[in-house]
Amino acid sequence: MRAKTIAVGVLAAALVCSVFAQGVFGGQPRQGQGGGQGLRGQGFGRMMGAGMAGMLLQRPDVQRELNLTEQQKTQIRQMQEAMRTAWQETRNLPPQERRQKMEELRQKNDPTKVLNETQKKRLRELELQAMGPMAFLQPEVADELKLTQEQRSRLQGIVMQQMQQLRELWQGGGFGQGQGAQNFQQIREQMEKQMLEVLTPAQRQQWQQMQGKPFQFEGGRPMFWGGMGGFGQGQQGRPRGGSGFGGGSGFGN
Repeated sequence: MRAKTIAVGVLAAALVCSVFAQGVFGGQPRQGQGGGQGLRGQGFGRMMGAGMAGMLLQRPDVQRELNLTEQQKTQIRQMQEAMRTAWQETRNLPPQERRQKMEELRQKNDPTKVLNETQKKRLRELELQAMGPMAFLQPEVADELKLTQEQRSRLQGIVMQQMQQLRELWQGGGFGQGQGAQNFQQIREQMEKQMLEVLTPAQRQQWQQMQGKPFQFEGGRPMFWGGMGGFGQGQQGRPRGGSGFGGGSGFGN
C-alpha cells in the first residue's frame, strides 16, 4: 500500500510537470519588462507560491513555528473548506471562466490575510526554504536577487531538462518497485544544484539571508514542485495532496 501511494504521488507530480512544460514554459523567454517577467505564462511562479503557502499553513509544525492562535487556525480551515467547495463547483466551467473565478476565490480566501506581519515574514521564509531554488522562478524573488535575463533563461533550460528526465524515467518504469520517491528526490536535488550554480556568490549569499533561520520540517522538506494540487510529503514523509492556494505571485504575465 505504501509503495502504491508513493507511486501515485510521483505520477501525479510527473503529470503536473508535464502540464507545466507544455502549457507554461512553451515558447521562448520574453525580454524582461520589469516585474520579473522572464518565463512566459501566467502560472508557474503564481501556482508555486500560492500552493506552498496554503500547504504550509496546514502543517502542525509550521503552525507552531508561527505561533498561530486557535482563532487563526479556525479561519484558515474555513478558507480551505471554501476553496475545496469552490473547486468542485467550478470544475465544469469553461477554462477561462474557471481561471478567473478561481483567482477571485484565491484572493478572497488568502489564508495569509489572517496573519500578523511577523507571521507573514516568517511564513515567507519557510516558503522559500520549502521551495528551494525553484523559488527563483517567482518574479519577486528573481527581482530581489537581481537575476539577469541570461540567468532566467538558463534556469528555464534547467527546469525543462529535469522535467523531461522525469517524464522519461516514468515512461521507462523508473518509478516502479518503490523507487519512485527516491528517483524523484534525486532529480530534484540534481536540478536544485544546477539552479544554484547559476547564481553569483553574492546572489547565493543573499538567497541564504532571504530564507531566514533554518527550519526542520517534520518528516523532511516538502517534496513540492508546483502549486497544482500541492503535492508534498506528509508528516511521515508520504506524498500527499494539498489544497494548493494562498499568497504568492506569478512568474510572468
